[in-house]
Amino acid sequence: MNAPQDANPSLSPSDIETYASYVPGMDAARYYDSQAADLQAAARRRWPLLADVLYPHDAGPGRQE
Repeated sequence: MNAPQDANPSLSPSDIETYASYVPGMDAARYYDSQAADLQAAARRRWPLLADVLYPHDAGPGRQE
């Protein structure tokens, strides 16, 4: 594996962006990282009231997880 293009890849927001920093020519925008969605769903299950206050557009009985 090549050296990362980013000076500090451990601070990248996702695994996809970190991997793209090691692989020349890889376009991170073409890949979907499900970690953020998984974390948001887990947080919504753990703190539903807080999630409804912070993200009212996602609140309600018809929301999908």
